[in-house]
Amino acid sequence: MTLELPWSADRAIQQFGRTLRSNQVTAPEYVFLISELAGEQRFASIVAKRLESLGALTHGDRRATETRDLSRFNFDNKYGRNALEIVMKSIVNLDSPLVSPPCDFDRDFFKEIRNGLIGVGLINVEDRSGVLSLDKDYNNIGKFLNRILGMEVQQQNALFQYFSDTLSAVVQNAKKNGRYDMGILDLGSGDEKVKKFDVKKFLTPGYSTSGHVELYTVSVERGMSWEDATHVWAEQDGPDDGFYVQVQNNKKIEVNTKKRLFMVYRPNTGKQLKLEAYADIRKRCKKVLSDEAKQHWIDQYQSSAEICSHAYWRGNCKKASVGLQCEIGLRCRTYYVLCGSVLSVWTKVEGVLASVSGSNVKMQIVRLRTEDGQRIVGLIIPPNCVAPLTNILSSSDQSQQLAVQQQQMWQQLHPQSISNTVNT
Repeated sequence: MTLELPWSADRAIQQFGRTLRSNQVTAPEYVFLISELAGEQRFASIVAKRLESLGALTHGDRRATETRDLSRFNFDNKYGRNALEIVMKSIVNLDSPLVSPPCDFDRDFFKEIRNGLIGVGLINVEDRSGVLSLDKDYNNIGKFLNRILGMEVQQQNALFQYFSDTLSAVVQNAKKNGRYDMGILDLGSGDEKVKKFDVKKFLTPGYSTSGHVELYTVSVERGMSWEDATHVWAEQDGPDDGFYVQVQNNKKIEVNTKKRLFMVYRPNTGKQLKLEAYADIRKRCKKVLSDEAKQHWIDQYQSSAEICSHAYWRGNCKKASVGLQCEIGLRCRTYYVLCGSVLSVWTKVEGVLASVSGSNVKMQIVRLRTEDGQRIVGLIIPPNCVAPLTNILSSSDQSQQLAVQQQQMWQQLHPQSISNTVNT
């Protein structure tokens, strides 16, 4: 149990390493104890950022040293700085707020927080005019987390909650616009099953027969069958463990205010990454017997193979109605992955993606492992770009094959020149 995190990442690794032993039966699990005081998030934020930097240097991947417990504390990135800029500008009325202030703050939120930030020096007041202005480093995450420690406890907790909500909205908007940077996307991790359906090979220009790109069609299946769900349920013995069915409005039920976290499994998406508070579960769901839940579970498991969550719950989907593909809540998803000598055809891929999907499209690198153990690293191609890209690569492949045949014919006709070249 880590009571106090060290400032440097290498020292943190050194301390964690002292509890690891060779030939150990089970690896240790580290728990970080951080108080509910919002300002103390800065200690974890600094170490989280430096651990990610250490992973980028030693493994070529900033997520190499990332853990589920620590990675969520790293706010010092472009999304965090963008969210902090929105928060600070909305407090001094320079910009409209992206989200509403915390509902449990009983006083005038913006007035109280504005006074608190003036007290810690993040907002400046002109002596003569009384006009408010922001500090020059107003979007510095480290300085923000450090200064709010000087505010009242209720103020800093409310401000940090407002910042967290804004950050979630910023990330959500980036995902919706297709501009969210996920780094390398991992498929087939956890309980996901990756099946390879089809592969097309194309020769690339400027290389011999050894240089080529491959376009894989893979299916990623997640979700949990009723049989697997009953096996997981049989291992649980808590009074609140069991099956829950979603209802329209369940907010009148009183729940113990003590925050209890539960692992949630869904028929269409399987095991969820984040733990959910019991109070949040009871607001939208009611507990039922397994016999009552069985048919609901099987129906959603089977329909989610082809139907998104919008169509399943509401009866229609805006994207599907206009002919677009919606993957929200789908159990089976199809991906097209281009791998091999991708750099040799990079400009062609960029041209196809820009012409079909517009300028907002973002190149996404993916890493996956199929059921037969094959590892694939490549570039995700959107479904609407597969056909035009295949046509371009096919024409390039034909011209490249023709060039190879001509070279082989020339070698057969001039064997002496080849041997002289080898001797030279």
